[in-house]
Amino acid sequence: MIDQFGRSITYLRISVIDKCNLRCLYCMPNGYVSKSRVSEVLTDDELVELAMIFAELGVTKVRLTGGEPLLRPGLVEMVGRLAAIPGLTQLAMSTNGVLLKRHARALKDAGLQRINVSLDTLSREKFASITGMDQWQMVVDGIVEAKAAGLEPVKVNAVLMKGVNDDEILTLVAFAIEQELELRFIEWMPTNPLVDCQREDKFLSNEAARALIERQYRLIPDDSDPHSPAKRFLIDDTGARVGFINPLSNVFCAMCNRVRLKANGRIKTCLHGKEELDLKTMLRTGMPPNEIKEQIATRVFLRPEQHFLNRPEVTHHDFVMTQVGG
Repeated sequence: MIDQFGRSITYLRISVIDKCNLRCLYCMPNGYVSKSRVSEVLTDDELVELAMIFAELGVTKVRLTGGEPLLRPGLVEMVGRLAAIPGLTQLAMSTNGVLLKRHARALKDAGLQRINVSLDTLSREKFASITGMDQWQMVVDGIVEAKAAGLEPVKVNAVLMKGVNDDEILTLVAFAIEQELELRFIEWMPTNPLVDCQREDKFLSNEAARALIERQYRLIPDDSDPHSPAKRFLIDDTGARVGFINPLSNVFCAMCNRVRLKANGRIKTCLHGKEELDLKTMLRTGMPPNEIKEQIATRVFLRPEQHFLNRPEVTHHDFVMTQVGG
């Protein structure tokens, strides 16, 4: 698939569930809890069928997200079915890590190749404050188990928050070096008005984080993945990498090659755009696969050139991260 600006779309992020077992202050507006019924979420068969359709349209990479994907019953079996789809060469997952230790080896055996884990702090107390749950040790144990299972490279995502975890930037880098991980700092982006009120005094640019790290480490540019949203660097004389995802201070839309499928079966051709095609209804009303393909290709062609995060006059109305899948 090609959009109107010549970008080739080869990456599909699938939200397999819109529920989460953490309540992170930058994600869950006032402790948002999904009220969706089972019938409103794509079934395993529907999800696999849509993944096959996207693969036939040129998608080669799928990432499973949530909410928290490991809350979905039967996820390991679904991973096995997705791994068998012709044309899909990369299968990855993003998780908060709470349940990862329990499932890492089974996921690897089923065909999962890579994993991203959210970890904003190395302080158990601070973790509980950020997430609303005392699960820090479970997440760290999950990262260690994922490495042992061969789900590498393990990437650790940390959302930067001024006055919350900005004093741990170098500590997190040291942890990445010790564990030979890829650490990625993410700027806290506006999402939902209920969350943004907490963000106002806590936003920290990744440029500040990078400047601090470069005082202590030599960073070597790593451009091995031109479509990555992160500016990636090897940390000299280590087995670790650090990346900076800057959706606000350094827009990366020109290289974006992804679309998103929400748990309710709707797609978003831009993370910060509106919900678009309702693929679940198309499947359940018996629309032939070729017609679904045509609908997807037409809508993807019209995807916007750039997100609108730097335009304060544009507000989000349908954006909750646990529903969208990041």
